[in-house]
Amino acid sequence: MAYRRKKKDRKGFVATLVVLLLTITISSQTEKINETGSNIANTIFAPVEKVTYSISSTIKEQVERSLGSKETRAAVEKLEEENKALEIENAKLNTIISKKNFLEEEKNALDNSENSYMKAKVVNTDSNSMTKNFTIDKGKKDGIEKNDIILQAIGDSKYYTGLVGKVVEVYETTARVETINSMSNDVSFVNSKSGDYGVIDNFTQKTIQGYMLDVDSEVETKDVLLTSGLGGVYPEGIYIGTVSNVTMSEDALRKNITLNSPVDFSHLYRVLVLKKTDQYSVDEVIENRDYQGEIDE
Repeated sequence: MAYRRKKKDRKGFVATLVVLLLTITISSQTEKINETGSNIANTIFAPVEKVTYSISSTIKEQVERSLGSKETRAAVEKLEEENKALEIENAKLNTIISKKNFLEEEKNALDNSENSYMKAKVVNTDSNSMTKNFTIDKGKKDGIEKNDIILQAIGDSKYYTGLVGKVVEVYETTARVETINSMSNDVSFVNSKSGDYGVIDNFTQKTIQGYMLDVDSEVETKDVLLTSGLGGVYPEGIYIGTVSNVTMSEDALRKNITLNSPVDFSHLYRVLVLKKTDQYSVDEVIENRDYQGEIDE
């Protein structure tokens, strides 16, 4: 009986020993398997990771070359804003410079002309129709009346002012002006050189045209044209411009002229108002009374 118990106890010991050995063996193999799996994973994914890193680095480099880094882009945006501000400032300065000559010419007209003018600013106008009509910031309260004459100070070598048009509608604080470019505003002129009469009656985007009343009248390029006083609207002697071209109609019954006006109708800024009731004196620059037409360059 004692022998059997001893033999039975030995079998239990052997079984326990076998289980322990199996556990150690399996554990050892598991570590190897894990290590092997890790090595396999590294072998497979390491090159992929390397390629991915390389591609992302290349893309990042290209983006930074094209767009710059965040700091660079911020600096560029700041420079662009400063450049826009400079462009706006430059435009303002150019506007001031462009008005400088006009303001000097206006001062000469106001100081040296025998005529009395009221200054008026051009407001509320459509740039597309400005050559034909516009609004000024003077109205009834300022004494403006229908058919008051509108002129502009010019830098011509003989005349202080050039004809722009007339007032056609008057409101409390503003007035509507119709220029000589309007089809409804035919202007009678006289050739200061020959004394012959004509009428301005045709207008295109760039030219003012008309004709001589007498087909045999004398007219040449650079002849000076003034208002004739006929019709009772424009007083005699206001400078309109100079003749730039003379042609005959196909039937030879009409002598056509093209006129160069000293007024830039598309860039009117401020004008001068001559009251219709005022006596008008020809607005010539005293020093150049012998001048006829434009000076040859």
